[in-house]
Amino acid sequence: MRRPWPETDVCRGTAVFPLSGEWLQASMCIRPSPGRDPPGSPNDCQICLKFDLLPRQSCYNRSMSDLTNPHDRFFKETFSRIEVARDLLANYLPPDVVNILDLDTLDTQPDSFVDVDLQEQFADLLYKVTLKDGRPAYIYVLLEHKSYPDPETPFQVLRYEMRIWENDWRNGEGLRPIIPLVLYHGRERWRAATDFGGLFAGDEALRPYWPQARYELLDLSGYSDEEVRGATYLQIGLLVMRYIFDPALRDHLADIFALFRDLAESQTALEYLRTVLYYMSQAAAHLQPKDMTTVIKGMLADEGSEIMQTVAEQWIEQGIEQGLQEA
Repeated sequence: MRRPWPETDVCRGTAVFPLSGEWLQASMCIRPSPGRDPPGSPNDCQICLKFDLLPRQSCYNRSMSDLTNPHDRFFKETFSRIEVARDLLANYLPPDVVNILDLDTLDTQPDSFVDVDLQEQFADLLYKVTLKDGRPAYIYVLLEHKSYPDPETPFQVLRYEMRIWENDWRNGEGLRPIIPLVLYHGRERWRAATDFGGLFAGDEALRPYWPQARYELLDLSGYSDEEVRGATYLQIGLLVMRYIFDPALRDHLADIFALFRDLAESQTALEYLRTVLYYMSQAAAHLQPKDMTTVIKGMLADEGSEIMQTVAEQWIEQGIEQGLQEA
């Protein structure tokens, strides 16, 4: 039985295609014929195509507040703090690269360059920094938050670098070097290529024509707790990410929470503890709120501190479970 023709335009689908710095959005609609021919006649409806040009940012830039993925949210709440980002780069970029950076000039940029359909796989932060010779540069940190390595990561890194350069080019700015750092916290060791040229196979004579597009890799699956470097804030963030997919997280809770005692400001410690607890409650499938409650109460019994007393008042007395529900 044939359906009646629509009274108004009915959108049947939308597709978006890259087009020279913009996106071409194509929409297909079914529209009733002006003459209202009877159903079943060749002209009872019309198929209409509509094309719109959209700014490229509208398809892949996201505001910091619009973060629904717990990995994305934790990553950005942690590394948007300039002192933590500076600590990360100083400890995990190659020393010869660190030596040419003036990390005191490090500043976060508001844009995100990850495709909307890849938000469940990647999160990113872009920093601007001045080299010691006075020239500007970018540092692009990409979080790969799948539990296993993705062989297409070199391709994604190059795509996002090209978008950054496209933005600068359109704005009349010179092209700046980009130092990409991929942060991976899956359970499997990283096996993907660490440069774009590693995706090619063929005669060595063709190698000069393959773009290299190398990135630095921080594979947390290859680090023991003792090997995680940096100040306390960075250590907490990396250790939480290191174990978030691992059932062994429960066994490391005491060591992770104990690090909060070393944070100088109790308010900062409390705010970040809330961030950590929220992340664990949303992303750690093998962890229950009672596990966190038990560990924190045990720490308070061992030795009190100003930070842990505040935690006791605001999380233990009110209930960690209630706090997590409110978060």
